[in-house]
Amino acid sequence: MTYPTLDYLGVLTAQEIASAQPLTFKTYVPTGTYPTTWDLEASTITGQPNAILHDLFSFTAVEDVTYDIFSFSFFDPFLIRLYDNLGRVIAVDQESAGTYGMDHLSQFVAPYSGTMYVDAGWNQGYADANKYVSLYINADLDTIPKPTNTLIGTDGADRFAATKSSDLVNGYKGIDTMVYGGKRADYNIVKNADMLTVSSNVKHEGTDVLRSVEKLVFADSVADLQYGDLTQALYIGYFGRAADVGGLKSFQDQLAKLGAPTSANDLSERYAKDAAVKNLIDSFGTSAESKALYSGDTNTFVKAIYHNVLNRDADQAGLDFWSKAIDSGSLTRANASLSILAGAQTNSSAQGLNDALLVNNKISVASNFTFGLETDGKEASYNSLGAAAVARDLLKSVTALTDANTFQSTVKQAVAGLPAVARNAPDHADDLPLAHFDAPAIELNGIDGHLASPLFA
Repeated sequence: MTYPTLDYLGVLTAQEIASAQPLTFKTYVPTGTYPTTWDLEASTITGQPNAILHDLFSFTAVEDVTYDIFSFSFFDPFLIRLYDNLGRVIAVDQESAGTYGMDHLSQFVAPYSGTMYVDAGWNQGYADANKYVSLYINADLDTIPKPTNTLIGTDGADRFAATKSSDLVNGYKGIDTMVYGGKRADYNIVKNADMLTVSSNVKHEGTDVLRSVEKLVFADSVADLQYGDLTQALYIGYFGRAADVGGLKSFQDQLAKLGAPTSANDLSERYAKDAAVKNLIDSFGTSAESKALYSGDTNTFVKAIYHNVLNRDADQAGLDFWSKAIDSGSLTRANASLSILAGAQTNSSAQGLNDALLVNNKISVASNFTFGLETDGKEASYNSLGAAAVARDLLKSVTALTDANTFQSTVKQAVAGLPAVARNAPDHADDLPLAHFDAPAIELNGIDGHLASPLFA
């Protein structure tokens, strides 16, 4: 969990940290003057003349607990400063007009469990009288998230709202929706097979685990996941990379408008019967990215698809079969790529089962890469020769044994390491292929240069 620091106020020295006086919490006893919602209180009071020289205290905070801190001195305290365990200022009171002689740091929610330091900011003045000062730290434990909620959907379309606790959600059947209060970039989303893990990087809302939830609604956008796996699979199979954010959303929208099936195998069957689906899939093969990637003969193309999908060379029989089908015109390159992908996911042989695990792991990692582009604000950075190479190299390192959750640190490093923005979307609008005759452009050309990958040299 990250949290802001007020670096302009300075950092505690090691000597200051060592000199901090520890405070211990006890059960809060209501006095009738202040609210009774507090559960614990730590306090200190003294009339020593030089108390202002020793007004730094330490206490053990608990993550998600809400704290109210009161500082009293005859003269109005200067400023309450709250420091983290590294001595950085993470909160101060607002010095609003109120009771003279008292400052109040209100409703601070601890971002972690561990040591914190508070500077009471006492002001004893220069007179010999009225030297009494005090500090009170009150804790409300009720703000700690409750235990995990388990939410089960029905056969219909269900709508769930995220809580401050961890939510375990199974939408079951129907098109189900999970609603979050923050913006899309406020959340980390990690896919692992059929499970999504969603956690906020700005609030304490627990960690949600979602299954069979097709839509995520945020304050500023909607993520439709119904065709997410299929679209990522198509990008992996044909381009060897994760989808860019714009291309993913655009292609998903087109599939939804066509009422297309959500599996590669069913889509491959639909390809032969539905001209609109055929044109949509063939748009991969007519894109500028495709022309840049596959300038060689058919054998070279088939070998590349095998590496994209399966991380290995094509067996001779498979190479001959797919090359002949493409050269004869019975299959387009795009449909051959789709068919190879579908076969890898449905083959029940020992090799086929291993291939299916590999493909599904690649889909998870590719999805997490695209999710990461949104979370880290890197959408525009995924648009260059170097960016394409980063994404392809990432997927090449995935195996049938890869666990997407533990692999997530590698994904985050890849996203963080994307090169600087090359150009904006309007600059390449003319390059976009069309799904079919009267359809809007599909953004398959999120990447400019694609010849750097050694796979296609």
